[in-house]
Amino acid sequence: MSTLQSPPPLLRSSAPPLRVPRTGTRVLLFFLSVLGSGILFSIGFPPAAPDRLPVLVLAVAMALAAAWSPQRAILAFAFLFPCAGLLARLSGGADPVAWPALLFGGLAAGWLFRFIYDFESEPDPSPLDSPLSSLLLVWVLATGLALARASTLWAVFHRLTGRAVNGDGLPDAAAVRESLFAFASLAAGAVFFRMLRRGGARLREQALSAALLGVATSAVAAALQAAGWLPQETRSFWKLTRRLSGGAVDPNSLGLLCALGLVLLLVRIGRRERLDRLSAVFSALLLGGLLLSGSRAGLLLLLIGAVLLVVTGALGAAARRLSTAAAVLLILVGAGFLLRGTAGTLGSRIAQTFDPNLPVEYRVSARPALWRAAWRLFLRHPVEGAGMGAFAWTFPDLAREESRGFLMRDNPGSAYVQALAETGAAGFLVTAFFVAAAARAAWRGARESSATGAGAGVAVIAFLVSLAVGSHWLASDVALLFFLLASVVAPPIGQAGASRETPWLRNVRFAAVSLLAAGSLVAALETAGPAETFRWSSRIGFHGEELGAGGPFRWTRRRFALWLGPGETRRLTLAHYSPSPAPVEVSANVDGRRAYRRSLRAGESVSLALTGSPGSGRAFVFQVSRSFVPKRLGVSPDRRELGLLSTEPP
Repeated sequence: MSTLQSPPPLLRSSAPPLRVPRTGTRVLLFFLSVLGSGILFSIGFPPAAPDRLPVLVLAVAMALAAAWSPQRAILAFAFLFPCAGLLARLSGGADPVAWPALLFGGLAAGWLFRFIYDFESEPDPSPLDSPLSSLLLVWVLATGLALARASTLWAVFHRLTGRAVNGDGLPDAAAVRESLFAFASLAAGAVFFRMLRRGGARLREQALSAALLGVATSAVAAALQAAGWLPQETRSFWKLTRRLSGGAVDPNSLGLLCALGLVLLLVRIGRRERLDRLSAVFSALLLGGLLLSGSRAGLLLLLIGAVLLVVTGALGAAARRLSTAAAVLLILVGAGFLLRGTAGTLGSRIAQTFDPNLPVEYRVSARPALWRAAWRLFLRHPVEGAGMGAFAWTFPDLAREESRGFLMRDNPGSAYVQALAETGAAGFLVTAFFVAAAARAAWRGARESSATGAGAGVAVIAFLVSLAVGSHWLASDVALLFFLLASVVAPPIGQAGASRETPWLRNVRFAAVSLLAAGSLVAALETAGPAETFRWSSRIGFHGEELGAGGPFRWTRRRFALWLGPGETRRLTLAHYSPSPAPVEVSANVDGRRAYRRSLRAGESVSLALTGSPGSGRAFVFQVSRSFVPKRLGVSPDRRELGLLSTEPP
């Protein structure tokens, strides 16, 4: 009886390898990267912004470089992202927060274009891949929910913008911008991680060295700022506190970048028998950047890292560990003492911590109030959360519940508290899975013989611990460095102690993501009615109040609406004051039916009496046939879209 014979090994190996992911998925990822970069560019760099053209040129150059040589482009980007703030200031930009994410968008677009035709590279799977993919999906869902709650589906269906999202009248455009920026920071880091995992261990170590060089350059820029040789801070808060960003996005980012870099360099120095002069010089530069930034969060991260260097044995011999940690402490204390009289430096901020003449919240922290507000926000949305970045624009109303006021909107002061408030219990569980996996991988890396792996492992653990008292990874340059470090320490599947997750963990994570998706869908659909749209203001599509010769007035957009409660009556006067002499047509719809229509000549006005229905509220949705932008017409620097001039007589 004959039996089937297995094919010879030569025939089995001749089959083409399975492409992971498949070509269709690669094409989709490429188009998503281009679309995402375009959205980020449009909201982060408005027309006539001085840094709009420079950042576009750099992003396109990064895309072309990545399509031509992905490895070189990654190394160039690794050097540039810690210096993105400096690039923005040299270009005349006022707010560099979107620069790192947009530069990464260019890198990702070029890399993914090349990836479509890449038949050679293979993935380097790690235990962090699945938890990070689930966490990225959580961030996508939370961002979609935040956009739905900021804009509301009812307003989107009626093509209305300009809604107030809180009791302070914050416009929906500002809330959308903040939520998208928060998502862009985290998503850029997560995608950067996946790109680096396909590049090989050598590329990851080279990218880390390039990033260290970029952080050192950023620290040197802070010193040049202090000397008055580089542009100073453009944002009013940092100018008031006299803190320096150097090449980073903001002073806190500079402090955190320098602290992470110092942890890496301490391991390199401590593991050598003779002094590594280059590492010593870099350490001095990074220490100077940390001190000039005035970042107490950076100092805390460095102290946590120093403790971990001793605990994990990353520096080798016990005497060497203790001496290095003691040297770091002495240098910090001495430098802080010398700089304590210089405003904005770390020494002066630590001195202010013990100044009894200053308010407690300035000296220590407002975190207790922030955490209480975040907890109340979580209780209102326990399953799906409030949405990505939503805490910042709901905080003023949460603070008023305690009869308190804050000069600035802020995040909760803890990445984990923020995850609970903004992604709910389901999202927090997925976040915890990723943090646990990253901490486990980093602990193994911290005990390796490789100085780079050990330093990266200690830095990752220190960063994860510091997230308990800061939302540090919402800064895009800090997030990129963290995920770069995580890509270095993540062991490949199959290495001793590195195995794929168990089925029950995967099932729990899948259930959490599914629950979050269902909760987000239900919550988004709740905004399909007008009640949520007009929750904080009875107007939408109106610009802020101005004062003219005849009293207060508001400009409208091309589409605008008013909400009237049951039986409420309001009078509204609309005037056509466009620079164009041509008439415009104004119409109003109520409950989906045309209720009013009229043509207005230039300079003509009309007074309307609006009445709500007896039993329920009613929305009057207006549309103007034509609007204008004064800046485009050259009549003023105003870039707003203006429709009609409206007044409401008392």
